[in-house]
Amino acid sequence: MINAKHPASQGFTLIEVMVALAVFAVIALALTKNASLAVVQTSRMQEQLLAFTVAQNVMNELTSRGGDEDPFLQPTRKQTEIMMANRRFQVLVRVEATSDQDLKRLEVSVRDDAAFDQELAVLYGYVGRN
Repeated sequence: MINAKHPASQGFTLIEVMVALAVFAVIALALTKNASLAVVQTSRMQEQLLAFTVAQNVMNELTSRGGDEDPFLQPTRKQTEIMMANRRFQVLVRVEATSDQDLKRLEVSVRDDAAFDQELAVLYGYVGRN
């Protein structure tokens, strides 16, 4: 029964407001989780891109034979540290013989210096004797 002195309120009840806040909180939590996942994935992709660039640079040095980096004169396994974009990468180069004595198989593996157990990029190539 509506009292003539106090007309019916035109607003939300406390329960309605609390339900709306709960729904908003659940949606906001889901959006925040997705945003943080996107940031982590972007960071990981940047690491992999840098590592792949390091691997390409090393492979190019080996295949172009700049300096004393002739794969036919190198040991079968060589590990070096390379700085790129203020980050240290551990680079492992493996030189393997093939069935053709004038052809070598190259494998360049790049790992983050801070997380050495994680391989970020691997690049394979072949080089022939001149």
